[in-house]
Amino acid sequence: MKNKMENIFFTKMTLFIGVPLTMSIIAIYLFFNFDDIYFHYNPTKATFSKLERIRKEKKSKVIHYLDQQKSAGEKASQNDTIINYFKKLHYLYKKNAYNGSEYTLIEHSLNKFFVTELDKFYDILFIDNEGDVFFTVKKEDDFLGNIYESRFNGISLYEKIRAIKTREMEFVDYEYYSASDEPASFFIFPVIEANKIQGYIVLQLPVNYINTILTDRRNLGRTGEIYLVNYKQLMITQSRFIDDSTILTKQVDTEAVRNALREKRGNKIIEDYRHKRVFSSYERFDYGGTAWIIIAEIDEDEVITEAYRSREDELFDKACEYLENYPYPNDKQKVFAPDWKQNNNCVKVDFKEFQKAKNSELLYTEGVATCTALTISYPGKFGYLIHITPTDEVYRNIGIFTKIFLRDSCTDFVGMVMNSINRHDIIQYEKSLLRFGIFATHSSSSKNIIHKLMDNGVELSQIKVLLKKNSKIVDIIFDYREDQVWSLWKANDINMTFVDEYKHIPDLGEIMLSILNF
Repeated sequence: MKNKMENIFFTKMTLFIGVPLTMSIIAIYLFFNFDDIYFHYNPTKATFSKLERIRKEKKSKVIHYLDQQKSAGEKASQNDTIINYFKKLHYLYKKNAYNGSEYTLIEHSLNKFFVTELDKFYDILFIDNEGDVFFTVKKEDDFLGNIYESRFNGISLYEKIRAIKTREMEFVDYEYYSASDEPASFFIFPVIEANKIQGYIVLQLPVNYINTILTDRRNLGRTGEIYLVNYKQLMITQSRFIDDSTILTKQVDTEAVRNALREKRGNKIIEDYRHKRVFSSYERFDYGGTAWIIIAEIDEDEVITEAYRSREDELFDKACEYLENYPYPNDKQKVFAPDWKQNNNCVKVDFKEFQKAKNSELLYTEGVATCTALTISYPGKFGYLIHITPTDEVYRNIGIFTKIFLRDSCTDFVGMVMNSINRHDIIQYEKSLLRFGIFATHSSSSKNIIHKLMDNGVELSQIKVLLKKNSKIVDIIFDYREDQVWSLWKANDINMTFVDEYKHIPDLGEIMLSILNF
């Protein structure tokens, strides 16, 4: 009886402690993995939700940064010492004494104040009510000029001061400022005495701080970016994908920009300024009377690839089913005669070997049965053809003990070649230009090849797979110059001709697009 009571007690205690503990573990897991779980079940909504969240965060940071600088400028423009310096320097300027010792002493104090209190600004300008620029820190081409000179026509800063009819602070949007030979925006603070505007303290703001905020691409994956566009539809910040500066030089006339101008905000899959399909989250907002559009985007290719990753086993099987039932076209326009090897610059890739081509040569391999052929091309530049055997890591039945037993016989050709390409053949942004072809009569290796390629930053849209389980052997001829592959599939001792099926089949990104129904 006693033992029975003890068992009941321990059972109840286990339930009392175990159930809440289990629920706590589940809650913690969901908290830290919610985004991944959400993406697994609804990649489209999850992607837009993530982009929208990042867009809002970046917008808040931009506004916070500008408000900080505005506040610093207001304090400076209301500082009695700065106002006195403004008056004294103006008096000395009118006396043509701006090279004297008193001017130099004030200038030194102002420079020190500028460095310690206004360090985020590029320059400070003192302008009187007649338009004379009688002081600047940088002493650039605007110093000792007058805003009414014809050479300053069309410059937004000076046009705004000419037209000022208020005593409030004014903000001038980023534009190319010729005196500094770079993009700049400005805060204009009127100097008022005896109820009259005596002039203006102007603080020049460089674009680099806002650019730094938006080019911090954490949580934006391999292809995500966020950027600002002004009312002229010009980029204010740097593109992730263009080496040359895009600041105030790159026109962005996309559906996202047009929709933002019309609808203010939204989420949509569109074609971006590179003519690539992207998930785009956009919003128009105002700052200081200036209209800006903030856009967060990520390539559809990457979203599809990550959706595949999240359900890899299931979606690989569906892709195989799709490929096995794919109606390959009977395009035999490119037929190689028996003497094609003699009539072309050819390099043979033997069993368990890979070769690189970069001088217009053709690569070919024969007898791919239980093996797998992999082509990698940077069209027009180079190509690799790899003949992968069942002792390679990509074959699913290679376990740790088999690897130890095989030792030097076990290979990792995909990892080896991709490492070489990444180190010696391309720079990072060129990776998206690579094209991959997998050719096999079985599905034993394709899944792991795809996985390894994705681990190397390759998108599914860069990969094509020819899978014919009703064939026994395939021979491959590969021309990297235009990413052309001719394959000869053999079944039941019947030899077919070399055909260019590769160019007609959809890539894995397109296949996933149809399966996932984005």
